[in-house]
Amino acid sequence: MLKNKTYITASMLLSFMTISIPAFAENALTLEESVNLALKNNEQIQAAASGAEAAKWNLVKAKGEKNISVNLSHTSSEVGGKYWNVFYLYDLPSKYFMNSVSASMPLYTGGRIESTIEKAKIGTQISELELNNIKQEIKYQTTKDYYGILACRSFQQVREEAVKQLSQHLKNVEIQYAVGTVTKADVLRSEVELVNAKQALIIAENNTKKAISAFNQVVGLPIQKSTEIKDGLIYETNDYKLEDCMAYAFSHRPDEIAAQKVVKQAKLSIKAAESNKKLNVSFNALYGTYDTKFDQFDTKQWMVGVTANINVFDGNITRSSVKAAESLLEQAKHQANNTHNAVELSVQNAYLDMKKAESNILTTKTAVDKSKEDFSLAQARYGVNLGTNLDVMDAQVAFAQARSNYIQSLYDYNVSRAALERAIGKSAEIK
Repeated sequence: MLKNKTYITASMLLSFMTISIPAFAENALTLEESVNLALKNNEQIQAAASGAEAAKWNLVKAKGEKNISVNLSHTSSEVGGKYWNVFYLYDLPSKYFMNSVSASMPLYTGGRIESTIEKAKIGTQISELELNNIKQEIKYQTTKDYYGILACRSFQQVREEAVKQLSQHLKNVEIQYAVGTVTKADVLRSEVELVNAKQALIIAENNTKKAISAFNQVVGLPIQKSTEIKDGLIYETNDYKLEDCMAYAFSHRPDEIAAQKVVKQAKLSIKAAESNKKLNVSFNALYGTYDTKFDQFDTKQWMVGVTANINVFDGNITRSSVKAAESLLEQAKHQANNTHNAVELSVQNAYLDMKKAESNILTTKTAVDKSKEDFSLAQARYGVNLGTNLDVMDAQVAFAQARSNYIQSLYDYNVSRAALERAIGKSAEIK
């Protein structure tokens, strides 16, 4: 779906703004490395993997019902009474010991075992889909938090640059005030703006730390670890089309597929419930020895046969089970339709958000160019007493805001594109 790619980084587009990009540590994480780390360490994924493993064993259990089962038993007891006296006249009460081995195997259960096995097979598939769904969600959350760090770091750089700009401007104002070309009000206003800029920088630094902590939590790193990441905010063009995204989502989205499989399970539950009113046939075998002395088992018996039974009337238990299963089927169908609609809505919203952010990148880039020029002109006019201090302050605020808007649009684009890939069910596996 992605053919032509154009890469434009925020650091390249903002290089003319003299924003310094810090050097990265050797162990700084790329986005791919971060996703791999999250897929390996995240607790939600580990929990879902355990659930998928349990579903596999449930399938083994279901298959075991159609196999032969063998039981060994031993009974040691003391027996007396009139009935016993008929057979054992001289030893009352008597010790009584019995050993037996029995075997049984279902031959026909009216489709109950087959339905149970098929439901268990589908259950393993649903568990795998749920695992994949969580993996995709964790990949999206990791990507979102990764870009969150990049955005916060870029916002922080804008605030750092604003402090530098206002500090330099204050020096110029103080020089002009010293020679009497400006009033004290200009100095005071410049000092206030510098303090405000420093406060904004503190907030930006705090936001960066919080973004790193949120990122650490998703990828399974210590919350307070000072994690370093490598990349900058990137604008990468794509050729996604809404109709293609919808088609891909309906055939790949794990929860969409799982919802349809739940419907199949519900249909099988009806067959399993209906089997209780059908003929059941089983093979049975028994071999037993018993006597009144522990070391003597002279009395022996064996039995081999087939047992058939059919439920004639069970107080409407079977009928009620069937009706309940039919209601659960209707519930599963409604939930599947709801999931289908939710998938469609999520794909459309993510696509529209991505396109909006993509458009904003171009408009905010233009605003950055114009606001930078306006700020430079305001400084120059003020330097020759042709402009006011307020003009400089307003131009500086507009310049910082334009850069912030541009960074926000880059962040929105990357996150909404990640949301779109999450919405269509793009695979999330360790690379």
